[in-house]
Amino acid sequence: MSKESNFLIYCMERYRHSKGLSGAAVAKLFEKYGVYGYITKYFEALHTVGERSIEQDIDDYISSVTRAE
Repeated sequence: MSKESNFLIYCMERYRHSKGLSGAAVAKLFEKYGVYGYITKYFEALHTVGERSIEQDIDDYISSVTRAE
């Protein structure tokens, strides 16, 4: 498995835990808002920050996509 794939799984698990969601709910949310592509695209920057920063960044990204709709 690639570094990016491992990191994506890590992000999903951290987000799931912090929000109290199921894995299926996080997968649906990430798919709906394009979070998979976002994390993969910005892997180099995201993997250097802490887990709370990653969770906040994902929230900020989802908010920005929601506002753009």
